[in-house]
Amino acid sequence: MTSDIVTVTMNPAIDETVFLGDLRPGAVNRAEHLHRQAGGKGVNVSSMLGSYGIATIATGFLGKENPELFEQLCAERMIRDEFIRIGGKTRTGIKIVGESTRETTDINFPGPEPSAADLQALRAKLHSLVNPGRWFVVAGSLPVGVSLEDFENLLRLLKRGGAKVAVDTSGPPLQTAITCGVDLIKPNHHELEEILGHPLPDSAARVAAALRLQRENVPRVILSLGGEGAIFAGPEGAFMAQPPPVEVGSTVGAGDSLLAGYLAGRVTGHTPADCAKLATAFAWRALENVSRQAPSPAEAAELMARIMVSPLLA
Repeated sequence: MTSDIVTVTMNPAIDETVFLGDLRPGAVNRAEHLHRQAGGKGVNVSSMLGSYGIATIATGFLGKENPELFEQLCAERMIRDEFIRIGGKTRTGIKIVGESTRETTDINFPGPEPSAADLQALRAKLHSLVNPGRWFVVAGSLPVGVSLEDFENLLRLLKRGGAKVAVDTSGPPLQTAITCGVDLIKPNHHELEEILGHPLPDSAARVAAALRLQRENVPRVILSLGGEGAIFAGPEGAFMAQPPPVEVGSTVGAGDSLLAGYLAGRVTGHTPADCAKLATAFAWRALENVSRQAPSPAEAAELMARIMVSPLLA
């Protein structure tokens, strides 16, 4: 299987999304239903792209004791499994969705700790996969035992090999990615506020921050604004993409879907404005359905026709 996109998820999780009428702390809460699936930011990107018909390669670390959900996903979604199996179990992430508010509460458990040999095996894997121009999506949190220096070395390995590197993370790893000069970052506005060290209280402040970051640090910036849409800033120009009002089923995986849709547009030759529209269509579908199922190309075209994209002046 050939692919223009490789996803790297060092700390994946089995996502258990619990839907409640209302979340009442300190009381007995009865679940209305449960959705269980292989997850982690890079895994979610591969899942969305595969359901759209774009093959990917997925790597990172998986616990040897419970890889079945991930192996099943790879078989179903055109994903070539290049994960490094390590000792222990892949962690669980519990996401509690209150049906009345549509707010999501996350409980993330720690995952297995890769050894020095495991990390070296991942370096070797990335070295074998890197090709000039190939997109690598390095996404999610760092597992215990992987330092910022380790993370920086992996990013620099990819850059030396001529890869295009997209990073979706937060906090110090996001700052490390910016310092390394990766090709694309996709923070939400809360994550960007943390990096900048000051609030971005309104749309104008968020637009200004994204455009400045794109001019001075990273060639491409996607800034997710939740229900307000997203800002897409790159060398070809900057755009604000806004969907119509969406009936939100869950916000789980929406940001990952936004990045997946953008990359789908890039590798299929869409214009920058249409990349923004396709990204927003993927996120729209994710907000409506927790199953990480992208719209079909025909459905995406219908959604894109309803998305407003406005150019932004630098």
